[in-house]
Amino acid sequence: MIEKIDSFDEKKIRQMIEDLENIEERKLNDAVCDIIDIGNQPISLLIESLPDMSEEVGKIVVQKLEDFFYFNPEKGKKNIKTLKKSIKKVPEKYRAGLLSALSDILDAVDDSGDIISTMNEEALEVLQSDADIARISKAVEILVRAEEAKSIPFIINLINKNTNLLDKYEYYQFIETSLLALKRLGGEALLRLLINPLSDSAIKQLRVEWRTKEQKLLEDTLITLQKLDSDFAQVMIKVIDLSEFNLPFATMLNEGIKHSDKWVRQAAVEAMRKTSEDMTPEALSRMLGDPAPEVRLMAITSLGAFDKNQTGDLLLDLASREEESIDIRLNALYSLYSQGNLLALQQLGANKNNEKISINAKGLASLLMTHDQGLRNMLEVYLSTNESLLPEAAHYLSELTIPEDIGVLVSEHSKGNEIQKDKMIRFLKAFIENNNGPKLESAMKAQLNEAERNALKRMIPEKDHIEDHEKHCDCNHHHNHHSH
Repeated sequence: MIEKIDSFDEKKIRQMIEDLENIEERKLNDAVCDIIDIGNQPISLLIESLPDMSEEVGKIVVQKLEDFFYFNPEKGKKNIKTLKKSIKKVPEKYRAGLLSALSDILDAVDDSGDIISTMNEEALEVLQSDADIARISKAVEILVRAEEAKSIPFIINLINKNTNLLDKYEYYQFIETSLLALKRLGGEALLRLLINPLSDSAIKQLRVEWRTKEQKLLEDTLITLQKLDSDFAQVMIKVIDLSEFNLPFATMLNEGIKHSDKWVRQAAVEAMRKTSEDMTPEALSRMLGDPAPEVRLMAITSLGAFDKNQTGDLLLDLASREEESIDIRLNALYSLYSQGNLLALQQLGANKNNEKISINAKGLASLLMTHDQGLRNMLEVYLSTNESLLPEAAHYLSELTIPEDIGVLVSEHSKGNEIQKDKMIRFLKAFIENNNGPKLESAMKAQLNEAERNALKRMIPEKDHIEDHEKHCDCNHHHNHHSH
């Protein structure tokens, strides 16, 4: 008869864990399972002891814990703290398995955001390790839960590296999971760029959607996108076509329809037909009424891929809803911009109920206008915006301006009142730093008098003076972020 062991007999449990080192290999699996089966306390002690185990025993323990939590995620809730501590202490080779176990437990937790916030670095390590694709997928899920945007270039690289293994189900599943992760972490513009990394309008949209993210992340992501394989777009369309529910990827299909490669166009048209059939009013109303904000957000961001006659009124209504979260409303605005819905954006811009929504609507509307009209419109918005929301307006104005606009900007400064003059000086400083180079120098010489040129030169550090450009012709750090 098997001895019944008290799960709170810590001394006895610790002895059993120590004894694992002396058990022959063929009996090790069963011995580990025996400890796990005793209950919650032994599982915690087992996890806690991992850093001190031999490689042979540690490998089996991780494997058995991973299996146990996969089938019993509910039972892992009490082990989360111990698991998190252990993940940080164990040898790197165990991390992927323990993170995979943690990911499964979190599926049974209602709000996992706080629990996961400290696991970013470990999950990023797994993305760069030689772990198997199933465990890498779990690390991606952890990073999405943690809203870790830093992982975006790594995820794109991993998709690119594994596209030739698409015929294996686990790799197809990994790529589909990763695309959903990129949508959640990076937004619709990023998905568009996976199909066409050179799309000017998608790059502009990405900069708008990422205006609160670090500039380095934007640069790293754009560099990563430029390195995608030539057949990458075709493979992505294939993944979407195989997906059981491809509405979340409608933006990518829409970009594929405009692709220069006829095979990409053909595949995208076929897949888009299937997506349009899925997009019944019933299905949409279910998604848009879902209690989970993530589901509503996914539906809203996908609607911008459809013609404005199909989804424009719905998006206008969503962006106008005062009771909805600011994230949902802003993403409805981005979707209206994606479909080129200028009238709806102008209507929202005139709405006085929420200034943040109004400014973003006016900014996106300006990006859809002709250059001169958009610039005039955005200057008016920028000069009338209150201080708390001025960075929002400045971002759109920055997207619209090119070096040749220097004359218009200086003229706007000279005719403003004191508050407007101060706003224009702040914008001009940033504008000159971002556009410093031969084009700006040439525009200043052609459009400004000597006094104006001298005044502008005093706005930036001595080493960056426009007329000193020849002395610094080898300095590529004057980064012009425009692609007009």
